[in-house]
Amino acid sequence: MGSARPAPAPPADAGCREAPARAREPGAALLLVFEDLHWIDAESQALLDSLVEILAGARVLLLVNYRPEYEHRWGGKSYYTQFRIAPWGPRAPRNCSSSLLGSDTSLQPLKQLLIERTEGNPFFVEESVRTLVETRALAGERGAYRLTRDVTAIQVAPTVQAVLAARIDRLPPEEKRLLQSAAVIGKDVPFVLLRVIAELSDEELHHGLARLQAAEFLYETSLFPDPEFTFKHALTHDVAYGSLLQDRRHALHARIVEAIEASYPDRLAEHAERLAHHALRGEAWEKALIYVRQAGAKAIGRCAYRQAVAYLDQALVALRHLPESRETIEQAIDIRLDLRNAHMPLGEHDRMVEHISAAEPLATALDDRPRLARVLAYMSSNFFIARDHHRGDRRR
Repeated sequence: MGSARPAPAPPADAGCREAPARAREPGAALLLVFEDLHWIDAESQALLDSLVEILAGARVLLLVNYRPEYEHRWGGKSYYTQFRIAPWGPRAPRNCSSSLLGSDTSLQPLKQLLIERTEGNPFFVEESVRTLVETRALAGERGAYRLTRDVTAIQVAPTVQAVLAARIDRLPPEEKRLLQSAAVIGKDVPFVLLRVIAELSDEELHHGLARLQAAEFLYETSLFPDPEFTFKHALTHDVAYGSLLQDRRHALHARIVEAIEASYPDRLAEHAERLAHHALRGEAWEKALIYVRQAGAKAIGRCAYRQAVAYLDQALVALRHLPESRETIEQAIDIRLDLRNAHMPLGEHDRMVEHISAAEPLATALDDRPRLARVLAYMSSNFFIARDHHRGDRRR
C-alpha cells in the first residue's frame, strides 16, 4: 500500500457553490482512495499519475493499495510513503472461517483443514465453503452450517482457480455458456452487449443472470441508463474466460465488435479501446487495424504515450494479417510515423530511428513523395537530436 500526503486545498469552483460550507473551509482536507491498482486500466492509470503530480500543492490524502507486481513511478516523491501489509495473523483466518461456517464445535476439524489448504486467503476460504455447500458436504445456512459427511472424506482443491473452475463446471450448461459469454465481454458486462451475444430469449437471459447473481459469480452494478454487471472477483472472470475453447472465444470477440457497432453507432470513437481489444482477440484484422489506430490516436491526444506505443504496435500486428496492397503499405508508413512521434516524448531515440528507417524504403518503393518527404524530415531531425550533424545535413 502507498500513500501520498501533501498541503492546502484549492478553493471550490463555481460549480461547487452548493457544497456544504464545511467543505469550503480553509482547513478542510480531502481523502481519495483507489483500490486494487494491479487491475487498473490505462486511462485510470493516466488520471492517477496526473493526480499524483499535483498533490504537493493540495490538502489531499491519497490512499492506494496494490499487489507486489504492480509498478509505478512515484517512489522518488518526497510526499509518497509505502506500507507493506503483512499476511493475516493466526487468529484472522479462524475468525473468517467461523463467520462463514458457524461456531459448532463439530466444524473445528473442517476449519483447520480450510486454513491449512487455503493458507488463510479469505477469497479462497469463501469459495471453498461455497463448493462444500454446492456438493452437499455442508447443510444449513451461512454462519450455521453442519457437516453431512466425515471431514476425512472432504477434499479441498489445491488452488482457488481450481475451486472456481469446479464451481463453473457444475453450472447447468445454459448458465455456464452465459457466464463464459459475459467473461468474453470483460470484467464489467453491459447488458446491451450480453443480450446480443448470449443467444437466449429475454426470459432465459434474465433467469440465467438471476441464478449467476445468486451464486455470486456476478453482481449488478448499474441499472441506469443501461443495466451493467461485474464479476465478483477478477479471478472468477479469468477462470470463466479460460474455460472457453479458443475458436469459441474468437467467434464471441468478433460478435462483440458487431454488437458494439450496432448498439453505439454514433459513439464508436468513445468505444475505440474496447472495439480494438475485441477486434484483435476476434482476429477481425481489418476492423482491428481501424480501431487500434483510433485508440492510439486518442492515447497520443491525452499524452498517454506508452499506451499509444502499445496500440500502434498492435496496429502493425493487425496489418501483417492483411493482404499487401498500396493502401496497406501507406498505412504501414503512417503507423511508423505515428510510432516515431509517440516514442519521442518518452526519449526513446533508438526506437524512433528504427521506425523511420523501416518507413523510408516503403515510401521509396511507392514513389510517394509527400510521405517520403515526411520520413526524410523526421530522419534529419533524429540525426540532429542525436548530435549526428554531418548525417543530418546530408538528409536536409
